[in-house]
Amino acid sequence: MSVSPSVNKTKRTKPITLRAGLGLYKQSKSRFWFVRIHLGGGKFIRKSTKEESRFLAQEIAYEIYDDVVRNRRKYTKIIPASSFTTLAKKLIENQQDLVGTTRSDRYVKDDLFYLERKTDGLIVYFGDKDITEITTSKIREYFKVLDQNRDKPLAHSTKNRHLVLIRKILKLGSEEGFITNIPQLPKFEVKDKPRVSFTETEYKKFLKGIRDAVKRGDTVRGNKITLEYYYFIVLSVHSYLRPTNTEAYALKRGDIEFSEKDKTLELDINGKTGRRKTTSTTVEPEIYEKLLNCNPEYNKSSDYIFQPDRKNRETVKRIAQRFFNHILQCVDLKTDKDGNPRVPYSLRHYSLQSRLRTSSGEVNIFHLAKNAGTSVDQLERFYLKHTGLSSKEKKKLNYIALSDVRAYGSK
Repeated sequence: MSVSPSVNKTKRTKPITLRAGLGLYKQSKSRFWFVRIHLGGGKFIRKSTKEESRFLAQEIAYEIYDDVVRNRRKYTKIIPASSFTTLAKKLIENQQDLVGTTRSDRYVKDDLFYLERKTDGLIVYFGDKDITEITTSKIREYFKVLDQNRDKPLAHSTKNRHLVLIRKILKLGSEEGFITNIPQLPKFEVKDKPRVSFTETEYKKFLKGIRDAVKRGDTVRGNKITLEYYYFIVLSVHSYLRPTNTEAYALKRGDIEFSEKDKTLELDINGKTGRRKTTSTTVEPEIYEKLLNCNPEYNKSSDYIFQPDRKNRETVKRIAQRFFNHILQCVDLKTDKDGNPRVPYSLRHYSLQSRLRTSSGEVNIFHLAKNAGTSVDQLERFYLKHTGLSSKEKKKLNYIALSDVRAYGSK
């Protein structure tokens, strides 16, 4: 008398082993036996024998197994190392190794978004095409598909993010020796918009607005504005912090050290561009001490420096944004002179522009970019271009011009 195998939680019978890597099983919704063949590496082939009899199914199972051994390629899809998909996945693995050291999680997440989007992601579109088949023409066709799948064309800035990722994959293909030349990529011109910031006068007006709100006892959605917010804003500005959950709102006591030699603060930040060491201005230590005194009961290295009683930093970020907008409304600074709305990032823009302006052109922009977690290109495109000349720089220009006139008159 034969004993019928019991059905497990997946409604599939426990496999009956015929030989190593070959088994039979049944599914509760089918009267037929199924064959399961182990290919190695956690991969299996499952196929119906179309037989209700276990003994007949067993014969079919051996026939299928022999066919798989002789014609393995027919049953398994082998993706070559030079395929777009393989190289894209290798790129992500390489980038993942940098997360937590020189790069943040966004370094991988952003690229995965463009690669794996189900409708028209790069892997979906280019599939398993060999890297040698990726031409300029095919790349242009990809961007046409992106636009056709939307009510309005993608912004050029977004298309350029796709291009950066495509270039990285092509470059990896070149490094692996699969292609000798990277095909020319289409260009999408982006018109840079100046960063909405504050003037020196407007920034002082904003800070006074916070102090006045504290004196009035202003409350925004049940949260009272205190000097803690004032000191936190000043600290953020003097450390070039981004108003994000990974930078300003993520800082803990253990992330900040006082440098006795330079009389500055050294901040250990794991932000948008990865982990970096940021040096504050010399004003910062005194401000930081006052900020800590606002919450003296939170004195552990693991305690946050701003609103340490709240563990949900997304909530803290929203509260700070509401404080920011409330103060702007009170002091009539919601927009700049051109009508562009100010956002919390405007304070970081101000700090960078102010540093460039007050240095009289003597600041090393490479060091400033590294310290602020940005690039020289970003500084040149968005900050230097819109920063006026200091008095010292104007004098230098006038001196040169005057010297030219005198030299001309002396001849």
